[in-house]
Amino acid sequence: MGRRGLAVLLFLLILVPSAQFAWRNRDMPDFSDLHDDGLLFVSAKSLAQGQGYRIASLPERPYQTKYPPFYPWVLSWVWRVNPSFPANLVVCTFLCWLTLALCIGLSFVFYGQEPELKKYKWWMIALLGLCPYMAFFGARMFSEIAFTCLALATLLFLRRTGTAWVVAAGLMAAAAYMTRTAGMALIASSLILMASRKQWRNASIFAALTVPVVLGWNLWSRMHLPLVMDQNLMYYVDYMGFQKLNVGWDNITVVLWKNFDQILFGMGSLVLPKVFDSLPVKIIAQTISVAMIVGIVRLLKQGRCADYALFSLFSCAILVVWHFPPNERFVLPLFPLLLAGLFIEMEHLWRMLRGAFDRPKWGDRIVAAGFGGITASVLAVSIGLQFFMTFYIMQEISNQKRAKLAEHTKDYSWLRANLPQDASVFSFDDPLLYLYTGHTGSAKALLPRYWYAGVHPKPSDSAYDFSTFCQSHGLGYAYFTAEDAQRDDRIEDLPTRLGHDRHLIAVRQTDSATIFRVNMPSKNAELTVQPLRKAN
Repeated sequence: MGRRGLAVLLFLLILVPSAQFAWRNRDMPDFSDLHDDGLLFVSAKSLAQGQGYRIASLPERPYQTKYPPFYPWVLSWVWRVNPSFPANLVVCTFLCWLTLALCIGLSFVFYGQEPELKKYKWWMIALLGLCPYMAFFGARMFSEIAFTCLALATLLFLRRTGTAWVVAAGLMAAAAYMTRTAGMALIASSLILMASRKQWRNASIFAALTVPVVLGWNLWSRMHLPLVMDQNLMYYVDYMGFQKLNVGWDNITVVLWKNFDQILFGMGSLVLPKVFDSLPVKIIAQTISVAMIVGIVRLLKQGRCADYALFSLFSCAILVVWHFPPNERFVLPLFPLLLAGLFIEMEHLWRMLRGAFDRPKWGDRIVAAGFGGITASVLAVSIGLQFFMTFYIMQEISNQKRAKLAEHTKDYSWLRANLPQDASVFSFDDPLLYLYTGHTGSAKALLPRYWYAGVHPKPSDSAYDFSTFCQSHGLGYAYFTAEDAQRDDRIEDLPTRLGHDRHLIAVRQTDSATIFRVNMPSKNAELTVQPLRKAN
């Protein structure tokens, strides 16, 4: 076997951790558990069926003005290839995993272009392939991995000379923005870097390809916003409106502090996974993230990775003021650079320790040995936990999700068979319920503002008033599962609250879920059912 064949084999081995997870869970048992992927796939279905770019799962069927359409357009081809849900989730898993493989390949190319990183490139992509968060999001319909691919392609193309490469970079950056609006950081950082280097012609070409796309999407989304909407519909369709609702001058300091804290935690957790959620683990993870950042600064001082570093800085500037805590998922597009920074800092640390061992004083040697031992232990534990999480914990969670989904699909079958065709249903898994039953519905948006304030809504707060919410939104039925109370720690004692609500009439109950008919005005059709009995 030649050198190239050996490299291909090694690359395929690096893909094994993510490949085994994708294959074993190609049915996506946790699909739509985080909601965003469900909405993306619903919007993709709408595109595939020629209904326009809409959120067809909502009763209002509004235009999808929150998520840009490029990634849903790609997913729409899955619906065209196989319009049968949930069977087409297998096609999605394969497509998403191929995107992950491409992402790791582009990272390999990126590392190979940096002399300081080239010697570590196989080790770094091995850690990318092993990372449980890469494996998970690389087998699910979230846009982070696809966005990372487009961002890396943009940076790599801009490093080449010639108009064709600038055009290619502009197209990739435009596609990145139309995948995630966070792509604005990529466009802005690239333009600023080109201007600082006086590459005015390249900057003009790049701007001509990207700025109209940014303006076009913003204009289209503004023009297609619903004329009337409450805060719940705002959650589905208006990023900036929901931002203003949750972040203001009254809480901006708290938001900045908590988001900065979560960014550091999220970065470090990409190396030290959150297997154990405790303060010591958080401190170690944040120490790792500081090491990553210091290593990136060292690269910058050597004149390396300025393009990726500036993009990452702009991305963090967006995340730190955003209305949702930036966990591992949101910093994932920065991971290739963060990993490079960690390796550079570990190299610097090794040189320091080696220098200490060469000193004649035993005290210096003992301190160096202790510090080196602690560092080696943390890295060894981190790698061990990555194996444990990728090959065991994530699979256990998927198995649990699969068992729960099997129970919920029985409820979906019952809803599809017994509800009036035009009935709308409240559900925290509204995209999933729509795809299984064809019934539109909505979840109730819980404001992140409460999380930042560190308080629970008062018992009289509308956050708990589900029947009034259903009545005001035309939702004739409500579907609650045993997991709903775990989605947010602000939903306290949910079963008791639902049981005491006289406007919610239980019509089906199982060990895992309850279906209610909402006491609505007479113009809403009512379900004819037998008296409540526990379903088998």
